Amino acid sequence: MMARRTFYEKLFDTEPGWLGPKYLKGFDAEPNWETRWQMIQSARNGGSLTPAIFTKLRRLEREGKLSFYEQCEVQSAEWQGDAWKVICNQPSTHDCIAQQAIDRIWLATGSTLDVNHWPLLSAIHATHRLSLIQGLPVLDSQLRWAGCNLFIMGGAAALQLGPVARNLFGAKLASKRIVPTLINNVSGRSHSAA
Repeated sequence: MMARRTFYEKLFDTEPGWLGPKYLKGFDAEPNWETRWQMIQSARNGGSLTPAIFTKLRRLEREGKLSFYEQCEVQSAEWQGDAWKVICNQPSTHDCIAQQAIDRIWLATGSTLDVNHWPLLSAIHATHRLSLIQGLPVLDSQLRWAGCNLFIMGGAAALQLGPVARNLFGAKLASKRIVPTLINNVSGRSHSAA
């Protein structure tokens, strides 16, 4: 296992205070979108493993079935014959990993929350312009993209929902905003058609 930083364990992807009003109240009251983005970055500090998984992986390491390469970034990976030759930027790791016959590479490189890098949302943004803060859209309070009837959930709604936007609690917060609007839109249409 290789990481650009040190592996660490954390039970939740954010502090539990973000799962309720303790921290969200202050986040919701913050009017500056850039400050909200900074709050999200500080709260998430991604790349962690749960204690249970971390313990299992360290056990595999002690048994010689797994190696950890920390503070190491892949510089190149080239298929040579029947194995990958991987070169990393860490001089102490470079020699040992370059000599290994690696038959499979799995990547879990994190995610970039930037609608400019997502084909569907970048196309929407081209036709329905709205403000972006570090690649995140400034949606309305119902999580709707300005100028169209597109509702956003997940990490792209983080400026409105906070650092929990990507997890189940974030989905719950999003649905509490989106569903009433959808119901009102549907019931409004049926009344106007009558």
